[in-house]
Amino acid sequence: MHEGMYMRYLSEETMQRIIAFVNTYYSENGYSPTISEIARRLSLAVGTVHKYLHRMTAMEQLSFDGRHIVTPYIEEMQNRFDAPICGDIACGSPIYAVEQHDSMLPIPDALIGKGEYFWLRAQGESMINAGIENGDFVLIRRQNTAMEGEIVAALIEDSATLKTFTLDQKQKKIVLRAENDDKSRYPDQIYDDIVIQGVANYVLKRL
Repeated sequence: MHEGMYMRYLSEETMQRIIAFVNTYYSENGYSPTISEIARRLSLAVGTVHKYLHRMTAMEQLSFDGRHIVTPYIEEMQNRFDAPICGDIACGSPIYAVEQHDSMLPIPDALIGKGEYFWLRAQGESMINAGIENGDFVLIRRQNTAMEGEIVAALIEDSATLKTFTLDQKQKKIVLRAENDDKSRYPDQIYDDIVIQGVANYVLKRL
């Protein structure tokens, strides 16, 4: 009887205001607000907020364990990772390596493993057979080693390029191979030594 009486006094508007405030607070601070902060912001009694949170948990509108509040928006934010865009990288002749965190792009956490990641914006057409076109964003896992056949972001002196990493065992050379059928424009690049900045994992492109 008490539960039924309480149900009649639940306000849909109040529930939506609580969710909106919790989401905004999380976006600005990186964690959910306290019950007191919700009560103060929405001009509600602390006990009223407490009751709403427990009832909204039962209704699966959010999750409240007595301390932390998790809305669907917060759950989504917690399951993603923001990686910096570190500038442009050549898909052609090497260009000067740019290391500038001018903005961030999110990555769904389920797509990546442990490690440090960053985005590079591809320039040129040398990797089109690998699905990397001019203007695409390439997700790079930062590491200084690579397996043969992997696409690497490589630093040669002060220039960076994105190519397939291969080895010439006879000459004991490193070969950076373009993925383009026009070998007259995109020949193999042969080096004694390079610095591997990372290995390409995913490509983000505009359709």
